[in-house]
Amino acid sequence: MRRCNPTYRAAHDSGPRRASNIRHVVIHSTEGGTAESVARFFATTAEASTQLVVDDNGCYRCVPDLVIPWGAPGVNTTGLHIEHCGFAHWTRTEWLQHLRMLHLSAQHAAKWCWQYGIPRRWVGPRGLKLHRAGLTRHLDASLAFTPGGHTDPGPGFPKDLYLGYVKDEYAKLKAAEPRRNL
Repeated sequence: MRRCNPTYRAAHDSGPRRASNIRHVVIHSTEGGTAESVARFFATTAEASTQLVVDDNGCYRCVPDLVIPWGAPGVNTTGLHIEHCGFAHWTRTEWLQHLRMLHLSAQHAAKWCWQYGIPRRWVGPRGLKLHRAGLTRHLDASLAFTPGGHTDPGPGFPKDLYLGYVKDEYAKLKAAEPRRNL
């Protein structure tokens, strides 16, 4: 797995959390920029933060896993957040022009699912309200907890393809797990 560049630490967060609090991977779109320019923005004036920012060329780490980001109300304490350099208005076809970015992101999401026991399934607004764990979008968190909030990454985000990538990467991690003596 390609490691993220740790250069830009986000200026804002809500402090530490326990690993046992982590139940979600939250998907976002940046609405412009590159991974580096968005990470640099989080490090300076943005009143927001995320764990990772990804684009077609790489990834930047902004907040450690065990730090609560300012990403999406309702799923900050429970979520690990990934910003994708794309737009909420993108169609599925436009997202599919960035398979490298989606695959890079899915590698990290799968690692988090493995590490924190997050189910590899999509959770919508109703599921979030019912405290179900899994992958979700900022849009779904807004619909569940802050109506009228953010709409990223939008309805065109290829959830099925992305979840397939996550499941494939998760299977690779599972296959690489050392065998236990019974």
